[in-house]
Amino acid sequence: MPELPVSYVSIVLKLVFSLLVLVVSLVANRALRNLLKMQIRDPAQMRTLYTLVRNSVFIVSSIVVLFIWLGSGSNLTVTMGILGAGIAFASQEVIGSFAGYVNIVTGSLFRVGDRVRIGNVVGDVLDIGILRTRVMEIGEWVHADQYTGRMVTIANRVVFSDPVFNYTQGWHYLWDEVVIPVTYSSDWRLACEIMLDHGQEYTADIQGQAQAELRDLVQDYPVRETTVEPTLYIAMTDNWIELTLRYVVDAYARRRVKGQLHQELLQHFESESGITVASVTMEIVGFPPLREK
Repeated sequence: MPELPVSYVSIVLKLVFSLLVLVVSLVANRALRNLLKMQIRDPAQMRTLYTLVRNSVFIVSSIVVLFIWLGSGSNLTVTMGILGAGIAFASQEVIGSFAGYVNIVTGSLFRVGDRVRIGNVVGDVLDIGILRTRVMEIGEWVHADQYTGRMVTIANRVVFSDPVFNYTQGWHYLWDEVVIPVTYSSDWRLACEIMLDHGQEYTADIQGQAQAELRDLVQDYPVRETTVEPTLYIAMTDNWIELTLRYVVDAYARRRVKGQLHQELLQHFESESGITVASVTMEIVGFPPLREK
C-alpha cells in the first residue's frame, strides 16, 4: 500500500485532536453545569456562574485548537500577530462586544436574572454571551413592568456608549408612587390617613428585609439615609389637591401592587361621602343670547 504523505498524516492528527478537544469541552461544560446545580440553590446566581464557565471553556478550547493547528514558537507568534491585526481591522464590532462582555463580568454591571435597562431596551437578563446579551423585554406597548413576549438581543459593546440601569442590583426594591387628586371640598385629611393605611398594609411584610438591604447599600455607597416606610405628600394645584403616596415595593411586583392599591383606594373612597376624586371638568355658567336673523 502506498504510504500517505507526512503532511496528510499531520492534518488527520490535527483533526482528531481538535475533535477530541471539542468532545472534552462539551463533557466538561455539562459536568460543570451539573456541579453548579448541586452546589448553588439560587437559580439566577447559578445561571450567571454557568454562563461565565461556559464562555471560559469556549475560550480555552479555542486557544488549544489554535495551538494544535499553528504549533508553537516563532511561527505561532507571527501567525497570531497577522491574524490579530486582520481581526482587529475587520471585526471592530466583535472586539468591542467582547470588551463589553469583559466589562460586564469584571464590573458587575448585571447578572442573569437582573431587571435592567440598556439604552432603550428594558427587560430581565436571560443570558450573557461573549458577544451578545439576551433579555426578555418588558414595557413597550404594555406600558407597564410586564413582559411583551419578545426576546431582545443586545450587542455587549453598547455598555460603553449607553447607560445601564439595574433595577435589582444591591437592592431588590424600588420606590413607587400612587397619585390621586381630590377636590378642595373633600376631607383631604381623612384621604391621607386612608392612603397611608393601605400603603402600610401592602409594605408591612417587606419593610424589614428592604431596610436591612438598604442599610448594607448605605455602607457600601454614599446613599443618603432614607426610610422604607410609606410616606405621603400633598400638593395644591389650580384644580385639586394632589395626594402622593410613596412606598417601597419589590422590583418585580410593581404593577401588581400599584393596580391593587388603586383599586382598593377607589373602593374605599367611594364608601366615604366626604371624599371626592377630582378630574378635569368644565362648568358652563351661561350662554350668550341667541339672535335670530
